[in-house]
Amino acid sequence: MSEPKPTQPIKEIDEETKRKNEEKKKAKEAEKAEKLAKMKEKEAKQAAAKEKELQNKLKKEQEKKEKEAEEKEKQEAEEKIVREHIEKILKTPKGEKKDVSSLLSSYHPTAVESIWYDYWLDNGYFSPEKQMEIQPHVVKDKKFVIVIPPPNVTGSLHLGHALTNSIQDAVVRYHRMKGEVCLWVPGTDHAGIATQVVVEKKIWKENKITRHDLGREGFIKKVWEWKGEYGARIQGQLKKMGSSVDWSREVFTMDDQRSKAVNTAFIRMFNDGLIVRTTRLVNWSCALKTAISDIEVDFIDLEKHTKMSVPGHQGQYDFGVLFEFAYQVEGSGEELVVATTRIETMLADTAIAIHPDDTRYTHLHGKFAIHPLNGRKIPIITDSVLVDKDFGTGVVKITPSHDPNDYETALRHGLEFINLFTDEGLINENGGERFAGMKRFDARNAVVEALKEKNLFKGMKDNKMRLGLCSRSKDVIEPMIKPQWYVKCDDMAARAVKAVRDGDLKITPKTHEVTWYRWLEGIKDWCVSRQLWWGHRIPAYHCIIKGVKSNPYDTNQWVVGANQEEATQNAIEKFKLSSKDDILSLEQDPDVLDTWFSSGLFPFSVMGWPEQTQDMQDYYPTSLLETGSDILFFWVARMVMMGQQLTGKLPFEQVFLHAMVRDSHGRKMSKSLGNVIDPNDVIKGISLDELIAKLYEGNLDSKEIEKATSGVKSDFPTGIAECGTDAMRFALCAYTSQGRDINLDIQRVVGYRNFCNKIWNATRFAHMKLGDSFKPESFDASKLLQQSNAINLWILNAAQRAITLSEEGFKEYDFSKVTTAIYSFWLNEMCDVYLEMTKSIFSLEEDSPIKQKTKETLYTCIDIGLRLLHPFMPYLTEELYQSLPRRPEDVIPTIMLCPYPQSQSCWANSDIEEEMKQCQDIIKSIRSLRATYTIPASKKLHTYLHVKNQENLERFTKNSSFIRVLAYASELEVSISDESRPGCIVNVVNENVSTLLDVRGSVDFNLEIARLETKKQQLVKNYETLVSKTTIPSYDKVPQNIRDDNTQKIKALDEEINITNKTIESFTKLNI
Repeated sequence: MSEPKPTQPIKEIDEETKRKNEEKKKAKEAEKAEKLAKMKEKEAKQAAAKEKELQNKLKKEQEKKEKEAEEKEKQEAEEKIVREHIEKILKTPKGEKKDVSSLLSSYHPTAVESIWYDYWLDNGYFSPEKQMEIQPHVVKDKKFVIVIPPPNVTGSLHLGHALTNSIQDAVVRYHRMKGEVCLWVPGTDHAGIATQVVVEKKIWKENKITRHDLGREGFIKKVWEWKGEYGARIQGQLKKMGSSVDWSREVFTMDDQRSKAVNTAFIRMFNDGLIVRTTRLVNWSCALKTAISDIEVDFIDLEKHTKMSVPGHQGQYDFGVLFEFAYQVEGSGEELVVATTRIETMLADTAIAIHPDDTRYTHLHGKFAIHPLNGRKIPIITDSVLVDKDFGTGVVKITPSHDPNDYETALRHGLEFINLFTDEGLINENGGERFAGMKRFDARNAVVEALKEKNLFKGMKDNKMRLGLCSRSKDVIEPMIKPQWYVKCDDMAARAVKAVRDGDLKITPKTHEVTWYRWLEGIKDWCVSRQLWWGHRIPAYHCIIKGVKSNPYDTNQWVVGANQEEATQNAIEKFKLSSKDDILSLEQDPDVLDTWFSSGLFPFSVMGWPEQTQDMQDYYPTSLLETGSDILFFWVARMVMMGQQLTGKLPFEQVFLHAMVRDSHGRKMSKSLGNVIDPNDVIKGISLDELIAKLYEGNLDSKEIEKATSGVKSDFPTGIAECGTDAMRFALCAYTSQGRDINLDIQRVVGYRNFCNKIWNATRFAHMKLGDSFKPESFDASKLLQQSNAINLWILNAAQRAITLSEEGFKEYDFSKVTTAIYSFWLNEMCDVYLEMTKSIFSLEEDSPIKQKTKETLYTCIDIGLRLLHPFMPYLTEELYQSLPRRPEDVIPTIMLCPYPQSQSCWANSDIEEEMKQCQDIIKSIRSLRATYTIPASKKLHTYLHVKNQENLERFTKNSSFIRVLAYASELEVSISDESRPGCIVNVVNENVSTLLDVRGSVDFNLEIARLETKKQQLVKNYETLVSKTTIPSYDKVPQNIRDDNTQKIKALDEEINITNKTIESFTKLNI
């Protein structure tokens, strides 16, 4: 047994424990203090970082403000220079020299575009009356009249509007210059449903109130406020775009005169039996509680079963499926299985249809089925139109009140119509106690459950389908039976078809005629009533007469009138009443007319119809209707029908339809995608931050803003550069190629802004070379050809070609053809060739005859070029035209009233064109050699032309001076030879001409060879990498378009490697 260990006294143990606890406590406190210190240090760092971030933000904002102030100051200074320059020019007496010393050294669109619109407006140049007063070549009995497709006052104009107005203004300015009396009438459209929706969104977003909170009168007041703001904004945008409309004739589709026209049209058509009130199936928007037109229905394609959210509902619902359920035949246990995409509508089924020739169901002819949820007995009918006996079970459910095909079937068989929904889209009492009050898509799920309870639900399967959505609310469209006002269109449509077939109305591009015939030959009556507050109140009154049972669905109980008094008098006459006391009630329909009704009257209502005003007599019918192809039926056809019906005349002679503007990816422009472009942003330029900030100014919700922001960052990572109005207009017209949509790339607009700068510099060059004392002679086309040279004859031939192509393009409405011809003349012929060619001539003595002839030719070509360009670039051309000296006979104060250039057949010269083409081929050959050997333009080289015969020797010797200049040659020797020359590199132009450059001392061949070897290594590496991708086992699964792309890349790399090898070989030989 071991001895016990000595133990510590208890007191000592307690003190030790206490000491250790104290140490632990101190350690914890120290640790806590350290953590607190670190936390405070972290917070201090974060605070410092936030402060630094704030200071950086404030600094950036300050720098931005300073930069904006600096840019504004610079812009204002430029505008001041331009304004003073213009004022000086405009005050210059006829015949005296114009001082152009203040003309800006480079093109600045904002400065150039800052004053001319006011100048045109102040002088009344847009009015036909002023044109007839001051244009010497005007033909007063020849008129060109168009009306603007009135933009909706829903918001600002977008690039689609800019395209429309660019085309229209180009056409109007062209015809005005041709001496035709021109009238272009501006206006805006009240756009009933669209404007009501945006204003409802606005008041909800700002004040969380609805239109019902405001009441009809209060809400309408808000809409008029919106119209005032956005109508003014649209007017400002149209002015900014240079639109030469006659503002003294501006209209609004709900102003007093247009309202009078709408009432008159409705009343006349009602009295003629063309407008009736009847109950039919319509597109119903439950969210907006109104019928909507076909154009306001957007369709989405569903490939399979899809869960979707629906406005006004919680959760998601089944779409893209066929629901299958069974009906039981009365008096037997037999079931008939039917399939539907909208199973909730079965609550309003009033029949089951089978094919009369389907032997499976012959025994059911004349029988009945029992409704599975309400016990109603419904007939089994036979119908060969609706039923395809080989599809599904060959049995179809019929819901006449909520399906277009079922509606037509019910009319054929006299079936009952049961309306299932309230205006808000709730199940009404006809749905039964279990479902009444449910939202329609909640009822969808509830009906499925109810059928399952009875073992009559047979399942659902994928079904490819198109789903119609309201374009305004995105709600699912519900076909509904509603009493509405309809216009009978059959006879009017037949006349519209005949007008095109007979050639009285021309549609360009002609391909749209097929659509015209298809729509109008299959036309249905037009529903013109809308359950809205904003719009033209329908001038129809329901009349309740003593002793007559009231029936608001009966057209005969309605009268029309421009006001209550007129309607009362019409009621007394219609019903042969002794006095108005026999009328118990006379209430105006609260509904408004479809926007397209008033728009359909636009070409003649703007002229003052129904009165026979002077404008109606002078300017109706109009000459042209130019608009987008997407509204050919909805607007164009209705204008034609109503014009012929109400005025007895076609409203216009010709229709030109342009394509849709899409973004650079080919997508339709949409605010939610962030790809809608404001023309002002293209004109003035805008930063990325500003583009994103604009998204928050509209009615987009947070998710849409997030999506749009992503789109903006992707498409415009650095914002949009300032392009100016002229470049934007020219680009849009250049894009138009008949029948094709426009995938707009902003960089192309930027390219045309650079084109403007070329024209600006070309005109400044002309001013410098013409000199202060130059006064152009009276125009004489043939005299310009006398004692001239090849260069001048060539540019006059080019001018003649540009004039001819431009005239052809305008007549064919091929604006791409016109812009291409003008662009080629200014850039490829004037700037790139002619101006360079004339430099040596302008260095001659002042009294040199060829120098004087070249001055006259240069002046003529600048003048012609500006006048050709004016319809597309009004600001730039007016600015530069005003700076030019005038011919003795020129008394016109503005380029917009100058004659459009006329074809000069004596300038056409195919021989000189061929000669100059050969000279240009030589120049290109020499420049190509220089580029291959990276020889800068500043390095002049001794250059040789070796030709095969005397004819070429004489031709190129004669033109050697300008070839030398454009080929950057120190000397140019032309000789008949096929020998090589020491130190020279060679390029074969054709079988008759070769170019040789003496590159001794100009090329470091060792350096060039080393550079090319490095380039070749990279090319080979890229080639091998790409080839290796094509050899993987699964390559056949790669999409075909990617494989095709890879094949092309491999081919291109192979060619570039071969060229590089040949160049290395050539350099090596020259380096020996």
